Amino acid sequence: MNLQAQIIKESGVPKFALLPIERYEMLLSELSDFESIEDLADYLKAIKVKAETTQWHSLEAVKAELGL
Repeated sequence: MNLQAQIIKESGVPKFALLPIERYEMLLSELSDFESIEDLADYLKAIKVKAETTQWHSLEAVKAELGL
């Protein structure tokens, strides 16, 4: 993802990112669905796991395996 950010460094260490207002507003809109950074991290992890998962099981199969 290219956010078109300008990175501002202090003593050679990145300190700030300057974004075009359109990108900033887009990020605010996208992030407004999450109550915390932890929620966002959980969502991103779930997306990654879903993309990496090649085998899915039906609810009935899982219940049968668990004896429910």
